[in-house]
Amino acid sequence: MSDNWIILIPENPETIPVQAQQQHALQAFQRLAPKSDKIEMEVSKELRFIDCGQNFERVRCSACGKELEENWWNERMNEEFESGLFLKEMELPCCGVKRTLHDLRYEWPQGFARFSLEAMNPNLGKLSLDQVTSLEAALGCPLRVIYRRF
Repeated sequence: MSDNWIILIPENPETIPVQAQQQHALQAFQRLAPKSDKIEMEVSKELRFIDCGQNFERVRCSACGKELEENWWNERMNEEFESGLFLKEMELPCCGVKRTLHDLRYEWPQGFARFSLEAMNPNLGKLSLDQVTSLEAALGCPLRVIYRRF
């Protein structure tokens, strides 16, 4: 049997909500997903790549929409992890626009973050727009919702 997560990260990868916002959002998430195996927050000093696991399908340019080759994307990810210089703008091979890896359009969503709020096996399905909006209000920032499956 596979495990599933709903992971919330700030749209701005460097954002770390203040402690009171974190606790408010944690309580709100616990009310939304009371049957979760666990709900936890993570704050890190460094940026982390928050992936969607087996839900990963493809990566597209956020400017022109063209699908980027997976090998190109993997090489860029490796370069950033090896250099420790995360989220530098780079010229995309499809249209020449400069974007960061976080700016790309992931199918299913993924991204970089220093803060995450995660529910394991939440038994919810996808969050509604109202649910996401209430969690954004609790954390005081726009969120990216990541659905991970392993």
